[in-house]
Amino acid sequence: MSFSKPLTEREKALEEAFFREQNARLIESLKAKKAQNEQQEALSRVLGVKDDAVLAPLLGLGVRAESVTALVLAPLVAVAWADRQLDDDERRAIVAAEQHYGIDPESEAGKLLSTWLEARPHESLIEVWSAYVKLLVKSLKPAERERLRSEILERSSRIARAFEKSFLRGRGPTQAEAAVLAKIEAAFSEAGA
Repeated sequence: MSFSKPLTEREKALEEAFFREQNARLIESLKAKKAQNEQQEALSRVLGVKDDAVLAPLLGLGVRAESVTALVLAPLVAVAWADRQLDDDERRAIVAAEQHYGIDPESEAGKLLSTWLEARPHESLIEVWSAYVKLLVKSLKPAERERLRSEILERSSRIARAFEKSFLRGRGPTQAEAAVLAKIEAAFSEAGA
């Protein structure tokens, strides 16, 4: 009988170690699932896509809400800076878009936008953006592509029609803004949207 107590204690310790390890794996799995769900919700909010069958593959490709944020804000910034200056109305319109998409100013995307609002980004921004769009929209259904195209073009056009500039120069975008708007449209057209 003297052997049974140490054996029982070892058995119990082994069980506890096993379940501790199992619990740790379950907790990690739950944390990963929660993080994936949060990322999917954020991506859904930014893209306006609710279909999990569309969102899951995008997440699998490594597309994050932060990168998609650049997708929806980069063209606005490119239009705003097309004439090499950013006025208050354009700034307000871009900040309104930031709020519309639920971007936290303290997030990576919010800090990137803040940088873009303070200093003109490199001219290659719209070309890099176009290349990204051409690949990304292939993953979307036609209706979702069109919704994204319409949203980005509408918001970009609002920047070009900002009151201060329109009032000072007359109606319509400048040639530089029109050229950027054409590049935005072309990115979606070339991608089949």
